[in-house]
Amino acid sequence: MRLLKYKKFKGLHIKCKGCGRNIEVTQTAFKGCNHPIEKQVYKGLFRINGVRTTKDLKSKEYIDAVAELIQWKKELDNPIKIIIHQQPKEPQIELLEDWIWVYSDWLQNVEVPFHEKKHRSEKYISGRISYLMKFKKFLETNHPKGGNILITEIDKNMFGKYYEFVGNSTSSAAGFNHTIKSVKYFFNFVIDEKKLLMQHPCRKAKLKFESPNPVSIDDNDFLKLLSFVNERDSIEISSKGKMRNRFRPWMKDAFELSAYTGMRNEETVSLKYSDIILDSKGKLEYLSGTDLKYERKHNWDNTQAVKMVPIPITPELENLLNRLNYKEFLGTDRYLIDGDCVFNRKSLAIEMSKAFTFFKNKAGIQKNFTLKHLRKTFLTKMEAKTGLVRSAGYQKNASVIEKNYLNNIIISKKIQEMGFRYFDKQEQTSIS
Repeated sequence: MRLLKYKKFKGLHIKCKGCGRNIEVTQTAFKGCNHPIEKQVYKGLFRINGVRTTKDLKSKEYIDAVAELIQWKKELDNPIKIIIHQQPKEPQIELLEDWIWVYSDWLQNVEVPFHEKKHRSEKYISGRISYLMKFKKFLETNHPKGGNILITEIDKNMFGKYYEFVGNSTSSAAGFNHTIKSVKYFFNFVIDEKKLLMQHPCRKAKLKFESPNPVSIDDNDFLKLLSFVNERDSIEISSKGKMRNRFRPWMKDAFELSAYTGMRNEETVSLKYSDIILDSKGKLEYLSGTDLKYERKHNWDNTQAVKMVPIPITPELENLLNRLNYKEFLGTDRYLIDGDCVFNRKSLAIEMSKAFTFFKNKAGIQKNFTLKHLRKTFLTKMEAKTGLVRSAGYQKNASVIEKNYLNNIIISKKIQEMGFRYFDKQEQTSIS
C-alpha cells in the first residue's frame, strides 16, 4: 500500500479516513490498513494543557503539511485573547473516534500517574483498539450520523444491536467474550476514569460461558507423535502455497522438555544450562524455571525478586538432560533448546507450537490438542500422583490450577485406582 511521504516530525501523523488508523511508517501498533492513498490525510496532534487536540491538515505534500502544522501550533500556543469575565471552557472530546485514541494513550500509560501505570504489551493494546474499531465500524453502518457519532449518543439499545450481531457472527465463546469485554472496559474507562456524564451502554452485558474442562494428552498419543518427528515428509504447505520445513534437529527435545517440565512454551525454550541446580553431592536437584506470565503482569518494572519455579527432576527429565550433555555445558548461559540461537525465544516458541501441530497431524492423531496441553498434562499427572501441584509454584494460586489445568476425569480415575471407598470394609460388611 502506498503512503503519503513521511519523515518523523513532532505532532505529525498520517491517518486513514477509511479505517481511522494512524499509519505512518514509524507506527507499528495499528497496521493492517488496506485503503488507497486517497483516503490518507496528514494529521496534527498535540496536547495543550493536558488535553489531546487533533486536526486534519489540508496539505497533501509533506513540506506544506509541516508548514501548516507549525502555523496551527503557533495558533494553539498564542490564542487570541478576548477579555470576557467568565471561566474559560476546557475543550471537550465528543466523538467516539477521539475517545478511542484517548483510551489508546491511557493503555500506553501516556500522562498516567506512576503509581497507576500498568504494563501492557503492544499486542494487548493493538487488540483492544482493533475490537473498538470494529465496534465503531458497526455503528457507522447502522447509525444515521455514520462516523460522526458522539460518544454520549451511544445507548443500551445501540449496544444491544452490536451484542446481537457479535453473538451471531462469532463462533467461539472466547472470541465473543474478548469482543464484548473490550467495549465494556472502554466505557468503564470513559465513565469511571474520565468521569464523562453519560449512560453506560453495556455495564450489564453478560458474557458467554467458556468450558473450563482442561484437555490432557494421552501417553500413547504423545509417544506416537514423537516417533514422527523426523526429516522425512517434514515440509508443510500453507493454503497460499508457501512451503515451510517444520523439522529442526532439536524439535523432539523441545517437545519432551515441555512435557517433562510443565512450563509454558516460551518459558520452556528460555531454560538454560545455568538453570540446572545440583545438590551438595553433585546430583541433579531441580531445574530453575521462570514464571514469565507472572513477571510481565506483576513485576514488569523489576522491583521484585524474579518468580522462580523449581521444576522437579523426574527420571524422564534426567534422561533428557543427559542427552543434552548437561555436564559439558553446566553453568553456562547457553539455552537447552536451540543453543546456537537461530531463533529469538518468542519466535522459537511459535515455531515449536506450529511444528507440534504439524507432527500431530502427520502422525494421524485426530484428537484436539496442541503444544500448550502438555502443561495441563504435566500438572494433572503431578496432582494425581503426588497431590502437591498446589504447592509446586506453577501458578499464583490453587484455584487457577483447579479451573484451568487439571483434567478432572484423570483425577477421578486415579482416586478409584488408589482404592478410595465411602465405607470401610467392616462397615460395608455389616450393611450387606
